[in-house]
Amino acid sequence: MSPRPRFHLTPARNWMNDPNGLVYVDGTWHAFFQHNPEGTDWGNMSWGHASSTDLEHWRAHPVALRHSDDEQIYSGSVVAGDDGTLTAIYTSAYARGIQAQSRAVSHDGGDTWTVDVSNPVLDRGSSDFRDPKIVRMPTRPESGKWLMVAVEAVERRVLFYASDDLRTWRETGSFGPVGPDGVVWECPDLVRLPLDNDPAQTPWVLLLSTNPVGADPDPAGSAMHYVVGSFDGETFTTQNTGLERLDHGRDFYAGVTFDSAPGDEAIMLAWMSNWRYAHVVPATTWRGAMSLPRRLSLRTIDGQPRLVQHPASPVVRQLADTAAATDPAEPITITLHALIELRWTADIAGKVRLHLAGDGDASADIVFDPTAKTLSVTRAGEAAQALHPDFASTSTAPLHGGSRTGRLLVSLDGPLLEVFINDGETTVSNLVTLGSGTVTLTVTTEEPGSLRTLTLVIAEINTSESGVEADSAFTTVSPLSSSLTTTRK
Repeated sequence: MSPRPRFHLTPARNWMNDPNGLVYVDGTWHAFFQHNPEGTDWGNMSWGHASSTDLEHWRAHPVALRHSDDEQIYSGSVVAGDDGTLTAIYTSAYARGIQAQSRAVSHDGGDTWTVDVSNPVLDRGSSDFRDPKIVRMPTRPESGKWLMVAVEAVERRVLFYASDDLRTWRETGSFGPVGPDGVVWECPDLVRLPLDNDPAQTPWVLLLSTNPVGADPDPAGSAMHYVVGSFDGETFTTQNTGLERLDHGRDFYAGVTFDSAPGDEAIMLAWMSNWRYAHVVPATTWRGAMSLPRRLSLRTIDGQPRLVQHPASPVVRQLADTAAATDPAEPITITLHALIELRWTADIAGKVRLHLAGDGDASADIVFDPTAKTLSVTRAGEAAQALHPDFASTSTAPLHGGSRTGRLLVSLDGPLLEVFINDGETTVSNLVTLGSGTVTLTVTTEEPGSLRTLTLVIAEINTSESGVEADSAFTTVSPLSSSLTTTRK
């Protein structure tokens, strides 16, 4: 059994999946999320609620929107008005089989909600119309102040609606289907990002999640994708004929961005699990976790605009605080709550491998291959094999760009492993089964002399498990007690 993560958002108790209603207001980040308030399995879907002032320490709140016998509260979003009023637009999954969009309002920071008496405010008579994300459209007021992106999940279509009051909606267009069939589309988002930090070039990025369905679903399971294009206030168009993978791991799903983030930044949070095995991930009093918050940007790589993801949590900054040296050629014992940074400033002649060994034969291998231009993450061992037939696996990501120099950032927090390479150009996020004890980290290269070109930094996150309580905090992070670095020239 892996310990609870210490610098990621987790439920104080019971089940968590998709992030919903991410919003920043009055100096506080609010995260609502799919939640079963009555158990550690999916069901009784309601909205849980947590808040943070720094995206690192989270405080739990009572259930925000609770299910009833006739209605489950599926995914949706929240936007903040100029007076601090929060408006939630969410999917009502009715017992009669219809999914439609409903509205609720809060005047106290999301603690209590008033449900619109006219709900649902948007009903297509569909059984798979869900996951509304509300986007501000200040640059096209003639089309409507607000934009809703939602999905007809089985049809693999993103639908666009415009509104001036968050109550009356006008359909303006749709996108899809594109990419592979045999999946449903879920949890769309639409964000506008400057390309290469140039405010004169601001493409739109459509985010969406796909989940395999059917008699023979893809064993890789759930995944997130994106498409870069343009949006005229009513319709989204793109020259791309397919979907780009957003994260190449098995456990990064349903990611959406915060409304009203400072500086209009796109800060995304995602659920770290996979519908192939989410129901069998070990649980005690809780099950489910969110990724590190990530800051999105667009960068031209190999002539194409590609999405880049930087960890937005302040805990990552602790890697800059170095206190002691160690030797990367020797095994290093670390806790299950650590940040690892590996940098190289000269060409690496062969593969670089980070091997994480946990309890028994449990392991995770991170391999950078400059020749094949790939980054792979393998999770192995008896615990991984026993969890689910599709769990023990290797996730491989293609690396773009021609440089062999770079930076590898690894976040390990209990069962959560997130890997970022080359300043977030490529990411791989996986659950791991390393156990509950310490972890042995070993760094090796195909060419032994290459170790002289590596810089290894390790920051261990030391906090107390007692900080996790239903009515006080989801996670607590104290100052680092140690930080290790080495440079061999």
